[in-house]
Amino acid sequence: MKKMKQVVLSLILSLGAVVPAFAQAGGREDNSMVLTYLFLGTCALIILLQFAPLLAMVFGIVKGIFGKKPQEEAKTVPVKTR
Repeated sequence: MKKMKQVVLSLILSLGAVVPAFAQAGGREDNSMVLTYLFLGTCALIILLQFAPLLAMVFGIVKGIFGKKPQEEAKTVPVKTR
């Protein structure tokens, strides 16, 4: 029982010494928010602009499948010979 007390006490003391080191991790101050938002906005703009050709292609495919097809009559064309 005395050995168990020593192990628990040493574990508590060692963890007690380590815990304050973790408290300093969140204290960083960053002043580059404008540049970060500009970069993320540029990335979003690039991605959104790539949807324009996709939407045009999908619209064309849907229009081709479900649109009215004109009925073309066969026309006879005279053939010119030399």
